[in-house]
Amino acid sequence: MSVSHSGHAHDHRFQSSAWRLSVAFWTQCVFFIVELIGGILTNSLALLADAGHMFSDVGALGLSLLALRWTAKPPTSQKTYGYHRLEILVALLNGLALWAMAAYIFYEAYGRMFQPPQINTVPMIIIASLGLAINLFGVYILFPSREHNINLRSAFLHLLADSLGSLAAIAAGAAILLKGWYWFDPLAGAVIGAMIILGSWQLLREATDILMEATPKHINLDEVAGALEAHPLVEKVHDLHIWTISSGIFALSVHVNINNSEDRDCITWELEELLRRRFGLEHNTIQIEGPGFHDPRVCPLTRLNGLNNRNHHH
Repeated sequence: MSVSHSGHAHDHRFQSSAWRLSVAFWTQCVFFIVELIGGILTNSLALLADAGHMFSDVGALGLSLLALRWTAKPPTSQKTYGYHRLEILVALLNGLALWAMAAYIFYEAYGRMFQPPQINTVPMIIIASLGLAINLFGVYILFPSREHNINLRSAFLHLLADSLGSLAAIAAGAAILLKGWYWFDPLAGAVIGAMIILGSWQLLREATDILMEATPKHINLDEVAGALEAHPLVEKVHDLHIWTISSGIFALSVHVNINNSEDRDCITWELEELLRRRFGLEHNTIQIEGPGFHDPRVCPLTRLNGLNNRNHHH
């Protein structure tokens, strides 16, 4: 019953996320064209630059939507985990694109600080305001799904960054129109660039940790090992590894030495239940080793890293 309910919840979450991402993608596509035409007609470099940012959003949302649909494909004999890791790769690519966008903003801000361009401010403010509304709509659409999927969170950050860019364009246009402060435009751009860097750093670090098979942040490896060794029939555990396959999908493998080889199946079931209930780990591979078991081979990871601790052999 619990498996069926979990599968139904996953399908509902996937359909909701796909719908939200599709709506955000097509609204961004339409307004990218509007902003591009507006930038050309008003001769506004700021709008053209913002259109370029929105074009990167369109690309990021398109990749995110593609990745989301591919992760729904079933596993194959060669891709035994399916396409879940594609989500992480796209998130990493989106994070790097955000950094590239920030670098471009810094470059433009530096040039404009010394040679401020003439800007047709009224159309700039109007179109930037429309852009802000579109971006905030996309942020609102993706907000409920951002915690369940790192790929959707990267798309959410793209739209949030572009919303800040539109807000900066409005503020700069107003400052130029009311005060003649042409220097405000590059200053606002530099501040937004810094915010993009700070906002995407966590995304890049999380995606990199997953690709490096790091232990999930919410799981304490020593606590898991201690819980397993607390079982009355378990002597010790070794070669314990916990990693993330994709957002919300975690895997574990461990060797367990027991003192009663007759209860292997019962012990395995009890340890599986412990991992599921206490730590939320459901994709587990447990190798039971009976009394007197001794493997003369040296674990390759131990030999490679020179380690001799709980994570490997001890």
